[in-house]
Amino acid sequence: MYYAWTVLLFLVLALSDCASKRPPSVVGGCQDIAKTGQLNVLTLNTPFDAPAATRQTSWTDVAEFAVANNVHVLMLQEAVLTDVDQLQKLLGTADSAQDLQRILNQRSPEPYDLRMAWETGVPLVLSTANAVLSRCAITRHFFTFLPIESESVFEGIQLKITRNVQAAYLDLPAYGSLHLYNTHLCSACSTQASQQQVQALLSFVKDAEAKVPSTHALLGGDFNLDRSNGAAEQAAYTTLIQAGFRDVYADYRKSQFGEALDILCWNGVADIHCTEGVSPVQGLADKQTGARFSKPARIDYLFLHGTDRGQMSKVLFNPGNAATGPINSGEPAVSDHSGVFAQILLSR
Repeated sequence: MYYAWTVLLFLVLALSDCASKRPPSVVGGCQDIAKTGQLNVLTLNTPFDAPAATRQTSWTDVAEFAVANNVHVLMLQEAVLTDVDQLQKLLGTADSAQDLQRILNQRSPEPYDLRMAWETGVPLVLSTANAVLSRCAITRHFFTFLPIESESVFEGIQLKITRNVQAAYLDLPAYGSLHLYNTHLCSACSTQASQQQVQALLSFVKDAEAKVPSTHALLGGDFNLDRSNGAAEQAAYTTLIQAGFRDVYADYRKSQFGEALDILCWNGVADIHCTEGVSPVQGLADKQTGARFSKPARIDYLFLHGTDRGQMSKVLFNPGNAATGPINSGEPAVSDHSGVFAQILLSR
């Protein structure tokens, strides 16, 4: 993905335009949570360089799922922002998270608020961000950058990419505050770099929780950790588990279907558990360079901390592609990643 970033950025570095104003946010309520005690969450990495037509169709599909399944919170990675007219025409957007918010709010009986945290790129030209869209009131929002690591090479030059962790505190009616942490860890970086970012992520969460303790805490996003890649990535995953976080999807598959952690999208074999490499969607730069589909992997997660528990979890939007063959052929392809959806039962 970040080789694609390099190609596209070098095409547009000379282009710029004036900044556009962002419209004011809206505030929802999530009043149904008081009755059901259930929070519905979706995390999804979106391709920053998706073609305009693909992006518009994808946002409609995501919004229709969100409304049909009463999604309270969406966590996005790689939302794209640009103030360059040529890029807006090419990508079909100036702010992809804001576009999704608009489409959601056209369909949802309750509005979604939006918070964004700049991640990487060239401001006012082309950049990406993590984003949270929430029907529950967001009472506080902040973020921090993670250790900067080399992720790709362009003509022999090591390129460093900035990554962050975004925090949003949500007001859950009758259940208090939920601390939501949305992140996107380094891709194609060394195992040592990945472990350093995991440690920095956990330190940030620990400090935030020490200052304002919460009953409910959820950590999600694109971690770029594929446990089948070997001991180093398994160790990074284990670090998260030892910090008290529980893998919602893995726990659900084990409790309901008896599936062990080590069979979920294992060794690049495409199946219903994979969150990357099981979609036909590719970015513009990949199509230009002829890049192949990514190896099937499970790298996107939702983790719970505390006494809340996952009632159900599912990997979405993974229909398969020319390399894998059909997987969930009836589902739309909205991104080069699949989404992870969870229904969470809240404790008092």
